[in-house]
Amino acid sequence: MDFGEFIRNYFINPVNDRSGYNIINTVIYALIALFFAFIFLKILKKEKVRIDIKFVLCVIPFIVLGSTVRVVTDATGDVAAGLPNHFLANSSYLLGLYGVVGSLHLYDYGFLTATPGIYIIIGSLTFLSILLFNRMKKMELLPKLVALLILLHLVLLLPLMKNWSYLLLIIVLAAVGVLVGKFILQKMKMKLKPAIAQQIVILSHSLDGAASYVAIELFNGGRMYFEQHVLSNALGVFFGSMFAFYVIKVLFSTLAVYLVESSNDTREDKNYVFLLLIIFGLAPGVRDLLRLLAGV
Repeated sequence: MDFGEFIRNYFINPVNDRSGYNIINTVIYALIALFFAFIFLKILKKEKVRIDIKFVLCVIPFIVLGSTVRVVTDATGDVAAGLPNHFLANSSYLLGLYGVVGSLHLYDYGFLTATPGIYIIIGSLTFLSILLFNRMKKMELLPKLVALLILLHLVLLLPLMKNWSYLLLIIVLAAVGVLVGKFILQKMKMKLKPAIAQQIVILSHSLDGAASYVAIELFNGGRMYFEQHVLSNALGVFFGSMFAFYVIKVLFSTLAVYLVESSNDTREDKNYVFLLLIIFGLAPGVRDLLRLLAGV
């Protein structure tokens, strides 16, 4: 196998045929993400950006934005798989806005709207926005502007949202995960101060696990969705149920919080690690939740 064939088989073809991740691209994407996370941290410190809880909360809307945009792409369908483009099929929705969005093909599935393209775009937007607004001394405006972008994309999905009972179930399971995680940490004699970042880590991974479990096993008799990620799919196969993935995500995030808080790193470094953990849990969790809610 030559280099070109290697790239096609493990990176290009999985995007084109929507087969998801494989062990090769999973490892490479993870290494690249960690490398840029390290570089970003160095630049943020050089730019004197305070990595406190306010910073973490400023970044979270970008995570939600990326997941929401990704679900809008899911709503454009897949001709090869016989899935309709909901914007073209319902062109009269939202006073004809659906037809306009569908005809522009801005959100159609492709390298820039799927992994890794969507992560590159949202990651770059996040990083550059933070640097710009930090220099402008207007960081407090950043999450508000991103929230507006999220709202605009949620409006596009609103007419498709119908599976509210499954949404409620996912939220309940995610909340249970947080309570279990907090209980375990208290039993381990760890005080959550400040509590918000640590609990968001557990919430993010509980949400991811719960959404995967409900979407893959409970929704539509388990016939609509499949697990695209290598590790989570392996866990589901090994234990015979994606509920095990949910449990493992709760335990993993709880242990991660304990280990980070028990380290001798600075508070800013700990907050940055918490942020990375939130990204890796919240991004797929929000996407799976919204995708299930909209049925796309």
